[in-house]
Amino acid sequence: MNHKINVSGKLALVGLICSVAVLLSCAPAPAATPAPTVKAPGAGPGTAQKTGWQGDWDKTLAAAKTEGVVSISTSLASPTRVMIGQAFEEKFGLEVEWIPVPAAQVTPKLSRERQAGLYLVDFQVAALSRQLGELKPAGMLDPIKPLLVLPEVLDKKAWFGGDINWLDNDKAYIINNIASPERPMAVNTNLVNPGEIKSWKDLLDPRWKGKVATINPVTNSRIGVLMHKFGGPGYMEKLVAQNPIVVNDHRQGFEMVAQAKYPVMISTMASVFMEFKSAGAPVARVKLEEGGTLAGGQNSISLINRPPHPNAAKIFANWWLTKEFGAALSRNLNLQSARLDVPTDHLDPDNIRDPSVKYILVEEEEFQDFQREVRDTVSSKVWAPLLK
Repeated sequence: MNHKINVSGKLALVGLICSVAVLLSCAPAPAATPAPTVKAPGAGPGTAQKTGWQGDWDKTLAAAKTEGVVSISTSLASPTRVMIGQAFEEKFGLEVEWIPVPAAQVTPKLSRERQAGLYLVDFQVAALSRQLGELKPAGMLDPIKPLLVLPEVLDKKAWFGGDINWLDNDKAYIINNIASPERPMAVNTNLVNPGEIKSWKDLLDPRWKGKVATINPVTNSRIGVLMHKFGGPGYMEKLVAQNPIVVNDHRQGFEMVAQAKYPVMISTMASVFMEFKSAGAPVARVKLEEGGTLAGGQNSISLINRPPHPNAAKIFANWWLTKEFGAALSRNLNLQSARLDVPTDHLDPDNIRDPSVKYILVEEEEFQDFQREVRDTVSSKVWAPLLK
């Protein structure tokens, strides 16, 4: 009797197990856990939680929206400011508060504000000299480098020269998205034949005596250092002996060349040259065999110490170095981006880097130091007789 009961119990248990197995086999398989979603920098809320740089970016953007604004002290022209502000607001919903300040007043203004306990500015966007020569030595800059997280920004293969276009020796404080070629010599094409001038030393030929206009090599110290570096020791003394006319305004010099008063003009101001060329003036820039220079104009950017909107500042610093913004800035300024992936089809050929030319980045801190040295020890003395 007991034996039969045990057998029946075992049979019932086997039946129960089989039933459960059948039910499990018919149930749908559990859904796989989705991988983290990678979205564009301007991605909005409501997405799956992300990890790594994307998670950091989304948290920063959310915090930036509570700040609502990024404040920028600048000497940029109004059309460029409008373009940047509109593009940034459309992308992220964040406002750009522009604080126009003449270059000479940047450091005194920031100093006065700090003495009053006011920290009102996130960035300085302007020519390099004030940032490198005044703000950085005074400890008024924080490094931008720790803010950079976007993969396209940190990809060194995307940049001319193999890295972000850092201008300071620390490669951490001052950047520029523009590295456009300069040709510091222009000619009147009705007075100078192609190939007739192809070297700085060609200007020492007696035929050009009294026929060269140059921007002041002392106040425009970049020209002075290029003469010294490319022409060699004693070059400036020989050029002064050629009795060139010295002007303090680039436009005045290019007018002299366009009107055939002088065949040659020495100037690095590409924007003014392009105005005359676009207007149909018979002018052309010269490709010099000694090499060329790269510069970024008024577009150097640095992070002011203790920024009032740190999250919006982080978003802005990364966006400033993206391909998208690089293309917009390049089109606005008609200058070539430091990024290799930004199109150049809109540029004048003179404003596109030539692979056959060896370039010097004239806005690097090392070059700036050399420039000041040449200005103070050579240029100011050599050119003094023509500056009276």
